[in-house]
Amino acid sequence: MKHVVYSICILVCTLQLRADELDSIVANFAVESIDATIVQVIAETGKTAVRYEGRYRAYKQNMRIDYNKPFSQIVVVNKGNLQWYYPNTKELWTMQNMNAPVTHPFAQFFDFKDRIVIKSKEDTYYGFFKKAHRYLLIDTTTGTKIELIVDAHTRYPVKKIIYTADNTEIMRELYEDYIYINDIWFPTTVEVIARTYNGTTRNITRYYNVHLNVKISPDIFILQLPKGVRAKHM
Repeated sequence: MKHVVYSICILVCTLQLRADELDSIVANFAVESIDATIVQVIAETGKTAVRYEGRYRAYKQNMRIDYNKPFSQIVVVNKGNLQWYYPNTKELWTMQNMNAPVTHPFAQFFDFKDRIVIKSKEDTYYGFFKKAHRYLLIDTTTGTKIELIVDAHTRYPVKKIIYTADNTEIMRELYEDYIYINDIWFPTTVEVIARTYNGTTRNITRYYNVHLNVKISPDIFILQLPKGVRAKHM
């Protein structure tokens, strides 16, 4: 009986330590807002890669991108609802209940942190033999698995791979070129490779003139549209 009680205590302590460890990793990225200039290159299966440039602003789970190249476009995500507006043609594409883009690599964990548990942790390396920790996280509600590689010294993420419950990889994210701003490590290059119905989409985003945790008016996430706009659903 003593052995059973002891084993239960060890299990509970281990789970608590892992929960505390996840909290400490998330706490390293206290990014509430971002204001930056971005350059994106997006390539889809069977299509020519396209380069985009513009201003990126995000506050918590809301986001706005004002593209000026290759032509004017405005992308707004507000409370999970996407609006993609083309001023030159007055076309508006919308999508509801989508997963909103995030302000930093761990922002999505704030909404689902209570559902995520650390299943395993092991030491590993990345780059030129840099020490790291490899975590396997499980979403206890959906069964989704997240493989997370975190730098052992700085505690910032360098890779995240998301799998379905049946171990099918659906998204891979790589974080590089970190800079230290306001006591926060921020990746200025983010590469996302995602599986889609039509194949694979690869998105490389580079951030310049980055300002973290600055005041951003919530009004910018409410798209002001002129008369005569044609709305379509994605």
